[in-house]
Parts: sequence; structure tokens; C-alpha cells
Amino acid sequence: MVKIGIQGFGRLGRILLKLAFRKAQEKGCGDVGTVVMVNDPAINPDCLAYAVKHDSFYGKSSIDIVEMGCSLMLNGVRVEITQEPNIEKIPWAKNKVDYIIDTTGQNSNCQNASKFLVGGVKRVIVTGCSSVPIFIFGVNQTCYELDMKVVSAGTPCMNALLPLLKILHEHFSIEQAMSRVIRPVTNSDNILDGTTGLSCRGTRSILNTFTPIVPFTTPDFVNRIIPELEGKNASTAIRVCAPIVGAVSLTVRLRKEATYDIIKCRLKEASESYMKGIVGFTEESATSSDMIGNTNSCIVDAKSGISIDKRISNVYAWYDSELGFASRIFDLASYMASREGCPSDSRV
Repeated sequence: MVKIGIQGFGRLGRILLKLAFRKAQEKGCGDVGTVVMVNDPAINPDCLAYAVKHDSFYGKSSIDIVEMGCSLMLNGVRVEITQEPNIEKIPWAKNKVDYIIDTTGQNSNCQNASKFLVGGVKRVIVTGCSSVPIFIFGVNQTCYELDMKVVSAGTPCMNALLPLLKILHEHFSIEQAMSRVIRPVTNSDNILDGTTGLSCRGTRSILNTFTPIVPFTTPDFVNRIIPELEGKNASTAIRVCAPIVGAVSLTVRLRKEATYDIIKCRLKEASESYMKGIVGFTEESATSSDMIGNTNSCIVDAKSGISIDKRISNVYAWYDSELGFASRIFDLASYMASREGCPSDSRV
């Protein structure tokens, strides 16, 4: 069982912490990693327990949380909290941390992330699009090699999109794919017009605008993960003022003919077998708020897809951009931990 340290205690960091303890309860602390430490220079020490216990969207946590000086007790297990701003001075060794999960998105390149590899730290998992190896759980995690010290778990929308592409390509052979990601509001969006943002439109208020996100680099990383789709896929994104849950609208041109009903059947079969827990499937008249708290990477909305003909179809899927993504990060960490001590050429 590996000891995990979390860098960054924003929404994703707090959700990961609670998820780890929930999974430990479910599995009886068997093969699950344990979070022993959190570092974030911006933490408000007066609100630690409160911030972990309460969430405006997921509700109040059932975990017993007690604040004790510079640490939290979760179900009787101590988690040390530090506020060290210098990456190279964070005392991971004090708590014998094996894996670090960086939730900040600020250290996604190998040069910065490698600075965490001190004091006995074995692996670093970052988030975001990066030049380091990216592993989307359920799609390409078996390509992980033991000599990889820094890896990325990708982004929420990548984790939502890639499993759909994998299923459709394996069954019907995708000739072309066009996706539009509907991205929920995040803390990086401006409540009122500002001067900071990745683009001019990104500086505008999220409250009364919805805007395209340009540039959107996901297609470049799709090519790295599913090389057969290189030159065959494109993607755009739009940000909307809705919390937590986003969606993917994926239009594909298939080499093998298939009606939308057949496509639905294949997606449902996958959700009940080899993609169970990664791809969900619903035939309800769902809205985004219905998907808050869903731990799948994506949930196919069977009622919202459509076909133009037997070769061109559209698939619509929801995704919880926080708990769904955190679940895959934790799955990836658990998978990597299961490989420790395996021969370097082995595959699970």
C-alpha cells in the first residue's frame, strides 16, 4: 500500500482526499493507497476541517473530520497539512510519501514535476495536457512502464472523450471524428470581466456569457493516446455557467455501417463489461445536475444521440469534471502501485 501526498488543496485536492478515505473504507484498507500529507501554500488554516467537511455541490461528507493543529484526523487517521511554497523544500520524506499527486496544474512539465522526486518519492502524477506520458485510465494505462517517474492523468474532458473514441474505433473503425466539449465553470473563470485569461474571450464574465475556448489542444493529445486517429479528429470547446458537470458531443464518420441503435448497444455493452466504472449509460431524461457525484469518466445519454445515416452518428455523454476525474486519478495511482515490483516488461 503506497503512501500518497497531495500537492494543492483546491477543489480537486479536497475531493481526492475524501475519495481516498472512502475507498479505504470500502476495501478495508487492502490494496488502496493512503493519503498521509497535503501541501498547499494558500491554505487557510482556520477553515481546514470546514472546507473538507462541507461542499456546496456534493453536500456534507460522512467522514469524521477533526482539526488538530497542523494536521487533520479523518476517521482517526492523521493527515499532515503543510504550507511550503518551495517545491524542493516540502517535507514529503517526513511522512514517507511514495507517490505525489499534483492537482495544481502548474507543474505539468517534466522539469517542474521532477523536483518532487526527492526524499524517497517514487512517482509523480500530474494533471493537464503535458509533454510527459499521459495515461487515460480505461484506454491506455497498460502502456505504463516502471521506468516512468512522472506521468499525467490528463484532463476531465480527455477522460470523458477518449473512452468513447476507443469503443467506437474498436467496433466500427472511425474514419473521422469531431467533438465539442461543453466545459463547466471552474475557479479559474472570471465572475466579472477581468484582464486575465487564456484568450481575450476568456477574460469575460462567466455569469452572463458562454464562449468558445480557443486554442483547444485536446485533439493533439488524442493522437498521442490513440495514434490511429491522427489526422482524423478535431475538437472544440465551449465554457458555460454550470457547475461541476460538463458534456461531450461526439460526431463520427465510421468505416463500418451502423445505425444509432447498434452504436447504443455497443456502448451499453461496454459500460456493463470492460468499461464498467469508466463509461456509464443512461436512458433517462437526464440533465447536468443529475450527474453530479457520478464517478464514471463519462455517462452516455442514450436519448440524446442521433444518426444522419449508417456511417455518420452523434453520441452525447455527460461527465462530472471533479469526482469523475478524481476517481480516474486514484485508479491510475492504484494501477501504478500494483505494478511496483513487477518485471519491467510485464503488462497487467
